[in-house]
Amino acid sequence: MAAPNISLTLYSHPECPFVHRVLTTLHELSLPYTTVFVDIDVPRTADYLAINPRGTVPALKFSSPDYHSGHETVVNESLVIVYFLGNLFPNHLLPAAAAGVAAAVARTRIFFFVDTWENKITPLFDKVYKASFGDEKEAKDAEDMVVGAIKKEIEPLLKKEDGDGQGMFLGGREKFTMAEIVVAPVIIRVFAFSDGGLLPRSFKTNLLALPNFGKWAQAMVKNESLLKGWDEVSFVDGSKAKLQQFKDGSFKPKFCR
Repeated sequence: MAAPNISLTLYSHPECPFVHRVLTTLHELSLPYTTVFVDIDVPRTADYLAINPRGTVPALKFSSPDYHSGHETVVNESLVIVYFLGNLFPNHLLPAAAAGVAAAVARTRIFFFVDTWENKITPLFDKVYKASFGDEKEAKDAEDMVVGAIKKEIEPLLKKEDGDGQGMFLGGREKFTMAEIVVAPVIIRVFAFSDGGLLPRSFKTNLLALPNFGKWAQAMVKNESLLKGWDEVSFVDGSKAKLQQFKDGSFKPKFCR
């Protein structure tokens, strides 16, 4: 089915992994959009706060002649935006809601995976990124904590079940599901931090050593939609600059979600 007649404007900042979720979704679904840069290093403007009172990025403004006579509507928070885009029309990210029992089971499996990642794993990455500004022991402790949590909570969910396909993504699929959309931007950054020496190099090695997660992660970070516009060198260099800001006391927290 063709994509709906809809106009999309993404308010974003290139450093934000949550923005990257939305960008990956837009690319994966081949949806046209325009981008408005939001400087998250300075207080938000009144104009942007009118769009998103929380002041975070991303935000997505959309309009369609098929909805409210084309009046503009805003969706905030990356996970909500991703679900919105995934439900616009039938696609490979989410099985159609009315497609029968098997589709309902598949959707539930994806939702449970995303819920587990968001509630059990995502909060730990704040400690990972803070540890990258600290000493070697802090970084190693953060690594052990995250690898252990992924082994306990995520590794079992990636085990193939009866009826799964032979693909590398959740449920044996050949293409990204919503699960990969949510996780991939975080993993590609962790790998970049590890390769760039901002986290222990063992971090990436130990994640890839997990039997299910390792193969899944390797497949994810090769996805063309994820890599479109991704500049690892600039990301690592920018992160090193933030490290120096942290050390001299001028580091400012970001606001993306």
